[in-house]
Amino acid sequence: MNPIVKQAKTLFPRSNFPTHHTFMEVLFRYYSTDTTDVSSSDIGKLSLLMGKEFISLVYLVEHLEENDNSHEFFNLCLKVKVNAKKLKVYNGCELSTEKDLPAIAEAINIYSIAFEQEKAALKKEAERLKAIEKEELAKSVREKFRLIEIERIEKKEQYFKMFCDFPQFGINRIKVGSHAAKILSALQSGVANEQDFIWLEEKDFNNEEVTQKFYLNRAKLHLLQWKKTSKPWSLVNAIADFRKSKSSGDVIDTIQSNYPFKFSKGNKKLNSALLTTSGGVYRDLYQYDESLKLGSEANVLAPSDYRPCTLIGASNILLGNVNEGYEWYQKAIERGFKPENYDNELRSVYIRCSKKIKKELKNDLLAKGYNYSWLTGNR
Repeated sequence: MNPIVKQAKTLFPRSNFPTHHTFMEVLFRYYSTDTTDVSSSDIGKLSLLMGKEFISLVYLVEHLEENDNSHEFFNLCLKVKVNAKKLKVYNGCELSTEKDLPAIAEAINIYSIAFEQEKAALKKEAERLKAIEKEELAKSVREKFRLIEIERIEKKEQYFKMFCDFPQFGINRIKVGSHAAKILSALQSGVANEQDFIWLEEKDFNNEEVTQKFYLNRAKLHLLQWKKTSKPWSLVNAIADFRKSKSSGDVIDTIQSNYPFKFSKGNKKLNSALLTTSGGVYRDLYQYDESLKLGSEANVLAPSDYRPCTLIGASNILLGNVNEGYEWYQKAIERGFKPENYDNELRSVYIRCSKKIKKELKNDLLAKGYNYSWLTGNR
């Protein structure tokens, strides 16, 4: 379409000039070579109703190609618009009242309805095509994800043909059938032995989760043996291993139901071991009065053993009796507690202290000249 003629179409917006807008739509459909819904008879009848200026517009359109009168056409459209604006001001109508306005309105209305219906149909078709396109896109996306999932499953199946994972231990990609896989599987099911655990340590497969699982398995075996045989040292070992596995809460009921361990039958070493390990459980569970009580009882039974002394020392510090705690640690060292282990023991106690006691302990240790990295750091 000639660009100047095309521009003329925009002179008559529907909101301001609905009659002129519809006429121009009819005219352009007639002029356009790709539409056949407006005949020369249709446009001729409509232009006769609307007046000579509109007849002239039809004539100019019919001879655009041969006369190149696009500018003349555009200027006439401007003139028509000016007249329409004046008429709207004077009588509120786009056209002169001298014309057959009802007939014009009827003819225009027929085209307006037809154009609106066509517009609605086009919109509906566009929505239908868009819905089809959207569904096809959705199908494409679903198919893509289906193929991705298939590929993921195939890769997973292929992976587990070659490797096995042990998420419980934070260990993955262990070759299927390897010695490591067999031992970790045994550990997972609770049947790994001491030699298996040592092998894991030697091959750097050991970590906190592996260690805790091993000691928890062993603790359960000792406890089962105690229940079957009533051998007291099995209970001592069970309590000790529950502590090593950081599962002290799992054995507290057993301790409380058996205290004061009368079955030790005067065996002071055995009774002291039961009291000390049980006191350690209470210490783990933040019950420091109980851990101090059991540690003190164990010390009476085994005054030359350093173990009750460390329990009493830690319990005192955790209860806020810092100086008394120091004294008991000194007694432990005198009775065989290695001085090099004292640093780690203090660190363990310090971490578990309340804020108030921790502050007191820190100031006291610094005043005594202890400059441990865990003490001077931001803790």
